[in-house]
This record gives sequence, C-alpha cells and structure tokens, in this order.
Amino acid sequence: MELLEVLDKNGDPTGEILDKDIIHTKGLYHREVALILLNKKGQILLQKRASTKEIEPNKWAWHGGHVIVGETSMEAIIRETKEELGIILSENQIKLLVELKRDKLPNRQYTIAYYSICNLDIDDFDIQKEELSEVRWFPFKKFKDMIYNSHPDMMFKNNENTNKIISALEDIIKPY
Repeated sequence: MELLEVLDKNGDPTGEILDKDIIHTKGLYHREVALILLNKKGQILLQKRASTKEIEPNKWAWHGGHVIVGETSMEAIIRETKEELGIILSENQIKLLVELKRDKLPNRQYTIAYYSICNLDIDDFDIQKEELSEVRWFPFKKFKDMIYNSHPDMMFKNNENTNKIISALEDIIKPY
C-alpha cells in the first residue's frame, strides 16, 4: 500500500489520504516527482519500465515516482533514486528543473521535475527489477526524436509538459 495525499485542482492538500490505486482509479490529483539524469556527454539516462508495470510497461521514461505521505518532494526523489537505481544523491546534487500540472485522467498530478549531472557507467546502477528492466544513456537528440516522432517504445508524448521539460533541459545541456 502506497499512501498519497490528495490535492485539489490548485495543488493544495485536501486533507484526504488514500492509496495510490484508489487515487488513480478516481482520477484524483496527487504529487509526483521526476529526476532527469544528464551526463557530461550531453546524454540523458532513460529507464525501461518493467513488463509488469500497470501503466506504460516496457516503455522508456525518465526517473520518478510518487510523493508518499510525510515526504517532501526532495525526499521522495532521493528515495526513488536509491530504490530504483541503487544510487544515493544528496540534496545539493539535485536542482529544480520545472513544476508541472497534468490534468488528464486517470493520472492527474502535480509534478516537480528535477535534474542532476551524473557521470556513472550503466554498470554502476543497481536497478530494481520489479520496476525496471534496464537503464541506458541516450544522446539528447535521439531522446527528443523519440518523443517528437511518437516512438512506440517511449512513454512520454509530444505535449505541453514534455515540451517544457525538453526546453528547460536544452538550456542545461548547452554547456556540456
């Protein structure tokens, strides 16, 4: 059971706490976090979701998850990163990228997207097999092409929120 705080349409807590499955079934707003890992080669780390995932199995995505009751967004992304990728990042390694609202049923959420520079090799990640089947560094251009060309293996679609993330990332990748 994963307990989440229910939010109203403005992103404010309602005081209600429910299991994530109920929140998704009812299409209620909740908090999520995302972390985009970049390396000095201008690549982005994508993770392939496990075949057993209920939402978007076997699709490439960036890293993220739910903010459970009692956590800050920063605590949630540090926890998710440790659980799913087997690496521990400190708060000073993680920077705010953008804040987003997704108003599409069934997964309505407020997302805080972060980024971090990470120069680990693929073998340095200890992935959580229940969540992921693999991780891979992708050239940023290939990542963008997969989204803009609606690649069937990409979880994210060409939409306003994804475009906000890509735009923010382009400003960061330029120095690398």
